[in-house]
Amino acid sequence: MKANTCDQEVMGPNQVLTNAIPKNDSMPCSKYTTPKTGLLAIMPQSWIPYAELMRLDRPAGYWAFYWHFAIGLALAASISSRIPSPRTLISLFLFFAVWVIVLRGAVCTWNDTLDQGFDRKVSRTRNRPIPRGAVSTAQSHLFTLAQIAVGMALLLPLPRGCMNHAALMTAILLVYPLGKRVTDFPQVILGVAFGMPIFLCGAALDGDPLPLSDLHRFGTETNDLRLVAAMCFYIASILWTVIFDTIYAHQDAKDDAKAGVRSLAVRLGDRTKLGLSVLAVTQVMLLFAAGVACEFSTIYFAGSCVGTALSLAALLWFVDLRRSASCAWWFCPGSHLVGASIVAGLLGEYCFKS
Repeated sequence: MKANTCDQEVMGPNQVLTNAIPKNDSMPCSKYTTPKTGLLAIMPQSWIPYAELMRLDRPAGYWAFYWHFAIGLALAASISSRIPSPRTLISLFLFFAVWVIVLRGAVCTWNDTLDQGFDRKVSRTRNRPIPRGAVSTAQSHLFTLAQIAVGMALLLPLPRGCMNHAALMTAILLVYPLGKRVTDFPQVILGVAFGMPIFLCGAALDGDPLPLSDLHRFGTETNDLRLVAAMCFYIASILWTVIFDTIYAHQDAKDDAKAGVRSLAVRLGDRTKLGLSVLAVTQVMLLFAAGVACEFSTIYFAGSCVGTALSLAALLWFVDLRRSASCAWWFCPGSHLVGASIVAGLLGEYCFKS
């Protein structure tokens, strides 16, 4: 039900959404308890609801998002006509590690603002800050705007193309919560946004394969090669997101069906593993095609292709979609296994070419 940016876990004004969803007063409410461990335990009490809106206490969704930036940077470094220095590459890895915290926080806050009516009806989410009354709808809207402003300000020192791609990605992510109301494929909408770092990170290294504001740069063989590789990785990122977010959504599939939330988890049901297996095979084929187009070495194919294939196979074989705990567990290490495999192969190729 929820975006994996938000981890474990608008329609105009929220009042419209709330009125559209009948209350279910028969559902028992578990009591909220203040966090006693982790980062939130040392924060002032007044900060905790906002930290929860940003999911600072739930890093799994952060990694599911950040891996796409790591992949984008590693790919750009591997196909750039001017190989970036290790110092430049490391500094960008660190910069986007911070930037993703802000963007993810904004998206999760927006998601919770629009989904508060649904969240009150789902046992796992009814104690989030807005449903429990710790943050008002107006406050959450202001907090969302503040985080978006900070995120955009942080991008100002980078090439202009970064801002263009970031704006488009943010717009798609803000539309995502509405997709659950009108389509069975909100995971695809999320994937379209999650794939954008492929282009954003290319722009950060002055090698944007899809320059939205400078299309006359197309036409050279180098740019064509970058675009082919980037598009293969972009579509592969969409498929990867669909796989993981559909598994994640199985945690709430029964509650979602009752609440009227639409998703691939609800639509596919018992056929989920078969459908996701087809997507996994396609993802690996796209990674292989990108390597062939760029004439990458065996290092890339061993890490990014074979490693990813094995990681996805293990995930789809061992995850038990009937158990919420299994879906949540495989969502986290599954992201690490696939993301680390792709990044390792690309960084190996980068080192080979340096």
